[in-house]
Formats: sequence, structure tokens, C-alpha cells
Amino acid sequence: MAQAARLVLDWVRRQPLVPAGRPARVVAVALLALLMVGSTTAVTLDRMLSVPEGSAFRVGGTLVSEQQLGQRVKLLGALYGVTPPKDPAAMDRFRRDTAKAVAVSGVLDDAAAAKGIVIADKTANDQLTNVVERSFPQGRDTFVQRLAGIGITERDVVDEIKRQLADSELFKQVTAGVPTPTDQDVAQVYQQRHAQMAIPEKRHVRNIVVEQQDQANQIRSQLGSGADFAALAAQSSMDDSTKAKGGDLGQITRDQLEQAYGGAAFGAAPNTVFGPVHTQYGWNVGQVLEVTPAVPLTLDQVRDQLRAQLLDERTQQVWNDWLGGQLRSAGVRYADTYRPADPNAPAPPPVPTR
Repeated sequence: MAQAARLVLDWVRRQPLVPAGRPARVVAVALLALLMVGSTTAVTLDRMLSVPEGSAFRVGGTLVSEQQLGQRVKLLGALYGVTPPKDPAAMDRFRRDTAKAVAVSGVLDDAAAAKGIVIADKTANDQLTNVVERSFPQGRDTFVQRLAGIGITERDVVDEIKRQLADSELFKQVTAGVPTPTDQDVAQVYQQRHAQMAIPEKRHVRNIVVEQQDQANQIRSQLGSGADFAALAAQSSMDDSTKAKGGDLGQITRDQLEQAYGGAAFGAAPNTVFGPVHTQYGWNVGQVLEVTPAVPLTLDQVRDQLRAQLLDERTQQVWNDWLGGQLRSAGVRYADTYRPADPNAPAPPPVPTR
């Protein structure tokens, strides 16, 4: 079910960037205004704009209750299969981030309506049918029944798809005038980033993973005394997918590995053993068999890719600037327990629904 709707509202789950200094400037201006108008007026204004008990946030004149937010979170959870975290600190961030995402969604709804963007029910229904046919082989009726079992209606899902389609059209309109980078632009950025323009280094690695650190230390000691790596992997490794192959992971890049393990594997010399390294799978002892160095790419090889990347970056910046202004104008007010760390920061653009 989560896979069936993964194209819907994907942008909501991304974390926006905080514009440097913005929260401090907002607070400074607010404090100056309060001092100028006097304490009585300030208290009255705060009461007028505050979020009443039982509400999560206010967008303009619209209050969103905790119950309404909870229902929307339930819907997004059903579409994505995301479960709220149990850790109190993580749950606090989840609650604030979710409130921000839904508030931004409301601001985008208003902006789309102001630009006359309307998505027909039939368009959204056809989109839902296409997604279900591709990703939910049990059929649409079973899909709808599954939703009903957790208190979500087909109408709820269609409305979310309408929002996503409207947001995609809004994004197109806002960023329509972004110029395509010239050859000179691309060449200049290539010079700035040429160190990153390479086929990454690869390493042929074997690995043995065990449950306890003491066992990993023993394996490392045995290898140091000349024991055969493949034989130890077949005997001791918990990784059923590689132990029969002597622990062979094949040719891998650093970004395919967990950070700690990748640092050890790519810091070791060829034909040497490294570890033990602790990962989510257990305690690992590895061996580097050979190294394939990184290969620099020429401008001609990356020209088209780099041009597309630059266009995406320019488009993102235009969207961020526009949406940041929309959020400031909307003046979203959050209840204390729902206020995000970056209430006025722009959000990423929506992912087009295909």
C-alpha cells in the first residue's frame, strides 16, 4: 500500500534548509514592535494571534485542530507506511516536522487556488487507478478496503493526489522563467567542481560478520596468523548471502557501505585485513583484495548531466525564494508543542506525479 502511493506527496517527507539568520531577525522585529506599541496592546495582539488549546496551528484565519492534523498524519502514514517513532525526542521532532509539512501544504493550496489551478476529480481518480494497477496487484477494491480498515477513505486519497497534482502545476508556473545554463556556465561550474567529477574508486572486499566483538577479535587474530579468509567466512559468518562465497562482497564503492565500515574498508591498503568494525549487522572483519582507482571525467563526458544539475539548482532556488515569501506572508502560528525549528524556511519542490 505504501508503494502504491509513493508518488503522492513525496516532497512532504523532505527536510527544508534553514535560511541563515532569519529566525533571529523575526524575533528582533517582533520585540521592537511590542516595545513600540506598549505592553497592553502587545498582550491583546498576542491573544488575537495565539493558537487556542486543542489546535495545532493557524494559517491565516483557518485553525487546524490536533484532531484534524492527526487524521492527516494517519493518511500520510497509510500512504507511506511510516510509523511515528517511539523515542520521545524523535517523536517530538516528528510531531513538529509533520505540523510544518501540513501547514506548508495548506499555504500551497491557497497559492494554487489564487492562481486558478483546479484539478478535476476524474484526473485524480485516473491517476490513482494507474498507480494502483502498477503497484497493487490485488486491485483497487482491495486497496480501498485496506484503507478503510485504518479509518482512511478513498476520498481522502483522491484529495491528496489532487493536492500533489496542483502543487506540481504550481511549481511549473512559479519556475517557468528559469533560464537554461549556457555552455560558459557549465564550463565554469566544471572548473569549480572538477574534483567531484569522477567515476568513484571501487574496492574488492571480503567480509566476515559475527555477533560478538570477542569472536571478531579472535577471527582477526587467526587471520593475522595466516588462516584462510574464505574458510573462516564459510565457518563463522552470519551473512548467509556471502558466506558460501568466502565472504565476497564484490566490487563496491564507499557510498554503498555504512559510514564506519566504509571508512575502514577505504582506509585499508590492498591485500590487508581491517576491523573489527561494528555495524547494524554485527561485528565485521574485512579484507581488501584490490583497488580500482577513481577515474576523472572530462567536461564533454559530464556536460549534459552538469547542465541539468545546474538547471535543477536554479529552479530550486527560485522555488525556495518564492515559497519563503509565501510562508512569511501567511504568518503561520503554531501551538508550542507543534512549532518547528524553521517555521518560515522554504520547502523542497513537489515531485511530479507520473
